[in-house]
Amino acid sequence: MNVDYDKLNNEKLEAFVLQMIADKGLALDEEAKEEEKDKLLDSLNDKLDEAMVNALPEDKAEKLNDLLDEKGDEATEREIHALLYSSTNEINEAIDKTMNAFREEYLKEEA
Repeated sequence: MNVDYDKLNNEKLEAFVLQMIADKGLALDEEAKEEEKDKLLDSLNDKLDEAMVNALPEDKAEKLNDLLDEKGDEATEREIHALLYSSTNEINEAIDKTMNAFREEYLKEEA
C-alpha cells in the first residue's frame, strides 16, 4: 500500500485551521472562509518548517545543510522531509508546540 504522507499531512493541517476558524466564531461566507484557510495554512506551514529545522539535532542539521549545498533548489521536498522526520521525537515536539502556539495566538487576536 502506497500512502501519500504529504497529502495526509495537508489534510490534517487543513482540518486543524478550519477548526480554528470555527472556534474563533468568525461569520465568513465560503469564499472568505477559503481565503482565511489559505492564509492560515501558508503561515502555519512557514512556522512549522522553521520549527522543524530549528529542532534538528546538530548531526541532522549538518546533513540538511549538505543536501542543500549539494542540490540547492533541486533538493526535493521529499528529501528534505525525510531528513526532518528522521528526528521524530524532536520534530514531533516542535510541531506540537508550534501548532498550539499558532492556535492560541490566532484565537486571542481581535476578529
